[in-house]
Amino acid sequence: NNSKGVPTVVRQIDWVDVVWPRHSKEAQTESTNVLDEMMYPKVQKYCLMSVKGCYTDFHVDFGGTSVWYHILKGSKIFWLIPPTERNIQLYENWVLSGKQSDVFFGDTVDKCGRVTLTAGNTFFIPTGWIHAVYTPLDSVVFGGNFLHSFGIEKQLKTAQVEDTTH
Repeated sequence: NNSKGVPTVVRQIDWVDVVWPRHSKEAQTESTNVLDEMMYPKVQKYCLMSVKGCYTDFHVDFGGTSVWYHILKGSKIFWLIPPTERNIQLYENWVLSGKQSDVFFGDTVDKCGRVTLTAGNTFFIPTGWIHAVYTPLDSVVFGGNFLHSFGIEKQLKTAQVEDTTH
């Protein structure tokens, strides 16, 4: 990690750092959430605070981005499903069914992994991985989203899934 908290490997491959015109980033002098006023994508670093008992149902991160996630305090449990063609089709059907509250998506696929993260852990979720998150303890997490050159085809496929399901 560097002093900003973003893992070095992310800074080395993230298109916002590697490809985006540097003058655009430097020209952004005021903070804004107005899309027309943003000079570059502002998804590289978040602070996520969650209370015990929070749950985020299965989803794929936006725009085909990969994710980095660092637990500062607390704990998170992730359920992870690889983005195979079959799993992606099952996911699309599940989202479009409107029955998410009735069916735990992890039960509909062949393989669903589970990872428990605790304070001090840093975790990476590759492009397209379908995942859910549970918070067993009040938590403070730093994380961010990024695009890179190691999964362009998967990033584009994930963006298509996003268009289909939203």
